[in-house]
Amino acid sequence: MGLMAVTLVFPLLVAQAAGADNIFQARYVALSMLALGVATLAQAWSGHVFRLPRVGSGFLLPAVFTAAYLPASLAAAKSGGLEAVAGLTITAGATEIVLSRFISRLRPYLPIEIVGLVVLMIGMILGTVALKLMVGFTNDAPLAASDSGAAMAALAVMIALSVWGGARVRTMAVLIGLAAGTILHAIFQLAGGSPPGEHAAPLETLVWPLIAPGFDVALLPGFLVGALACTLRAFGDIVASQKANDREWKRPDYSSIEAGALADGLGTLIAGVIGTMGLNTYSASVGLSVATEVLSRRVAIGVGFGWIALAFLPGSSSFVLAIPQSVLGAALLFASAFVVLSGVSILGQRMLDSRRTIAVGLGFLLGISFDEIPALYAQHLPQILRPVVSSSLVLGLVAALTLNALFRIGSRRSHRLTWDPATGFKPLRRFLLEVGGLEGARLEAVARLSRVAEEFNEAAAHLSDGSPIEVSTGFDEYMLELRFAWHGRPLVGGTAPSLDADVDEDAMMNGVVLALIARLSDRMIQRELPDKRHELTCVVDQ
Repeated sequence: MGLMAVTLVFPLLVAQAAGADNIFQARYVALSMLALGVATLAQAWSGHVFRLPRVGSGFLLPAVFTAAYLPASLAAAKSGGLEAVAGLTITAGATEIVLSRFISRLRPYLPIEIVGLVVLMIGMILGTVALKLMVGFTNDAPLAASDSGAAMAALAVMIALSVWGGARVRTMAVLIGLAAGTILHAIFQLAGGSPPGEHAAPLETLVWPLIAPGFDVALLPGFLVGALACTLRAFGDIVASQKANDREWKRPDYSSIEAGALADGLGTLIAGVIGTMGLNTYSASVGLSVATEVLSRRVAIGVGFGWIALAFLPGSSSFVLAIPQSVLGAALLFASAFVVLSGVSILGQRMLDSRRTIAVGLGFLLGISFDEIPALYAQHLPQILRPVVSSSLVLGLVAALTLNALFRIGSRRSHRLTWDPATGFKPLRRFLLEVGGLEGARLEAVARLSRVAEEFNEAAAHLSDGSPIEVSTGFDEYMLELRFAWHGRPLVGGTAPSLDADVDEDAMMNGVVLALIARLSDRMIQRELPDKRHELTCVVDQ
């Protein structure tokens, strides 16, 4: 819960952007704790309510406040108040719920590189916001050491601990940095003759409702982008949880993914009803679960009830409110660095071809241009497009999605190679890498397919009696197919491995090759073609 508590700075920043006083901020943070608890319980539930669809993945995947909604929430808080934040968060949650029902069908139109673009741009936006908070850019007063000095010290502590600290200390780097920055800020205040905590909020009990949800259609696109990003992030986190909980995992379980994405959207919708900002699954919890070998959803249930108990505990939000705004900016800058890197690493999962490079590159550059030349979009953009193009993130995503949909026309192609087994595995490997690059396949999936081809190479000469083998591929967003067709003997299981002198070595090797190919592939199909050739099709999901 300690690591999750760091994300409470996000709703606090939203409340401050709306101009809320200390008492209101304390109540707002308490409601945010309640939202964390309810959303975490929904994700851990994994059951049916009446005859409605299954809700929750059933994994140890707590909810946290997410950077994906922060830029839109800050903009909404400044222009429409917390009422607009709540109403638009409800809309975002409803959008996630709808998307969860079609997540497998939408996957070709929401490729992984566009997810990486969204995450990268969110990190850049947050980094800019964080720097402004650290240096007091929005304040009219000159910079003061009591603000910027404490923020710089907090950031230095976070960096030092995350780089040179031990494994346990690194996980607490942000919390320790926040504490150090807050203490230093208090020391600066004492030195300046201003007693620390003089504006602290009194002990407050949970109050609901604080606000009545409102709505501003001009701010909607940013929340829809956040909903899309959170749906895709929940998808990735649930797949990672499936892998962590099942050592024999081969392919995603879409029933679990849809139930988890539904719970994620439901959590955001409930957060909006409560009055706070949007939530998302906590990606770091998967790594922590693997490292500590704690995978039980009972832990998530305990965490959920723990947050609910804290929400009703008077004064529990005072610890968050004690953190100065500049120090919050330091934590946000530190976190945004990891968000940016996460976006870059997601982009690196693909072997980007020219189509994907253009879609991502132009989307990124157009997104940046929104902040660099705002007058172009404010004064010269057609009136009908202005409500849609409301921020750099929205513009970049819309451009990338449009180009991706355009480039999908005629994108499914089959590649063929006539391969002589006598030349060995190298021509096969080169062929698969070239095709993978052309089709923008995932590096991991292409590597698995290469291992399949390498195993087939061991038996190919014997199966075809040295005659050429036709190799063909078919790649799309869902899977990679590799087909071998040859005249000769079929690839069948032979005798068990043995050291006997009279064992049929070729048959034994064929059995080993077949077993390894079946293990490496997600699906394997063998058949005899009308022209009497034998065909082996291996499928790898991506």
